[in-house]
Amino acid sequence: MHPNKVIPVAATGYTRKWFSLDLESTDLSGRPHLKLIGYSDALFALRIGDGGLESLGVKRGDYLLFSTTAPLKSSGQISLVRQEDEYMIRETYWSGDMTELRVPGEAFPSLSVPTENIRIAAVLSDVIKDNELAPIVRFD
Repeated sequence: MHPNKVIPVAATGYTRKWFSLDLESTDLSGRPHLKLIGYSDALFALRIGDGGLESLGVKRGDYLLFSTTAPLKSSGQISLVRQEDEYMIRETYWSGDMTELRVPGEAFPSLSVPTENIRIAAVLSDVIKDNELAPIVRFD
């Protein structure tokens, strides 16, 4: 028997533009939650709001599951990148003082940002297709 885990869908996330997300102080109990079947180290999900990951088979409306326990790689990892109070979902490529933030398949232009100005808030651990069996649970 696999354990069930319920994680919040914290927001709609984007690869094309920076978006706001408050994981620290927002009460996420009012947000929709995904009921996951089986083991997952994901702490929260974002629903993808654009087509930036379509080259990987991820479509608008799919859920991206993020973890803070996965090991960080220096290149090519899809991450939730934080710059000040805004976030973006991108592949990260570190090269010393600068980090290149790319979208797989180059659906949107790359961004080069000073490494000291960004943080990796979480890394992608799994994807749930919008039509797969991960029921939405509400605690309203």
